[in-house]
Amino acid sequence: MIKTVVFDLGGVYFENGTKNVIPRLIELIGAPEEKVKEIFTTYPYKKEGWLYRTGKISKHDFWQAAKEKLAINDKQIMEIQKLWHSSYTPMRGMKELVSKLRKKYKVAAFSGNTKERIEYLDKKYGLMKDFDDYIFSFDAGYNKREKEFYDILLNKVHCSPEECIFVDDDQHALNLANRCGFKIILFKDREQLKDELGKLRVKEW
Repeated sequence: MIKTVVFDLGGVYFENGTKNVIPRLIELIGAPEEKVKEIFTTYPYKKEGWLYRTGKISKHDFWQAAKEKLAINDKQIMEIQKLWHSSYTPMRGMKELVSKLRKKYKVAAFSGNTKERIEYLDKKYGLMKDFDDYIFSFDAGYNKREKEFYDILLNKVHCSPEECIFVDDDQHALNLANRCGFKIILFKDREQLKDELGKLRVKEW
């Protein structure tokens, strides 16, 4: 019996802001793509993007590294912060779907994210009112390619993996969730998600 539905944020509940903004950042600062991705994406492992999202380095240390590696100034940092955060816009229809699911199931947000971006999304969209539970990488110290992060998730929602559906747009995360025993759905869009939930006998109405 399904008790909990777990949602990724970027790429599922919101547009994948980092993926969408990378080409714009490369154009803005004129830095090599590899260097930009080291700073702003979750992977490669143990580079600045990973360290920042898992709380291993502070906001100050992250932006200091960005300043040095990308040869940018303080004014550009302010522009980048605004552009990066604002690129996370709500995915069509997902707020309503989650709201309906919460009438029957526990619904949790599970995200590899930064504290500052979550604060931005909460201030702009009221994110912290939309889910029953929140499990963030910056609190946990792990990300979605580490089994420990999924253990923390299960402890937070108080159920077994067989009682959880895990929804994400990242196949690597889904593969690990599947090995941990979760039922998984690769997210493409809202209608496809509703169909996949229906196959697992989960409906939002």
